[in-house]
Amino acid sequence: MKKPSLLLVFLVLFSAGLMAQNLRIVNDAELLERFKPGVQPRIINFWATWCKPCMEEMPYFLKADSLYGGKIDFVFVAFDRLRDTARVMQKIAEYKIPGEHLLIKTADMQNLINAVDSTWSGALPVTWFVSEKIKGSKQDSFEQFNDLKRFIETFLKLKD
Repeated sequence: MKKPSLLLVFLVLFSAGLMAQNLRIVNDAELLERFKPGVQPRIINFWATWCKPCMEEMPYFLKADSLYGGKIDFVFVAFDRLRDTARVMQKIAEYKIPGEHLLIKTADMQNLINAVDSTWSGALPVTWFVSEKIKGSKQDSFEQFNDLKRFIETFLKLKD
């Protein structure tokens, strides 16, 4: 009886993996590396499959990627548990979430939250803009695409 259920889990993970090939499980240090300035600006969004506002704003990121792709790197960090990896991969595929995808493996989530930003309560969704000179965040969901667009445009102007 275990073989069919293991096979089913493998098939779900494999098929979702084809759509979300770049989902990586990272530790605290690997995640914090994403907050260091890079060659181009980066949007870092923390989300979870169980977070309704997170899922509602995902289509805005797809649209932003089509508008700013190549000018901005998009990084999505799932706050789901490791045992929910298949569900994370399924949501990435379902919503066609662009960019790099990370799932956190940490011993102390609160310590990680404080390391990312001491003003962040850990509430989701939250989005950061990171560039060579600027780091700023929106600690709430984007109600519509134009809110995300304004957020990005504001930081792109400050970057120059």
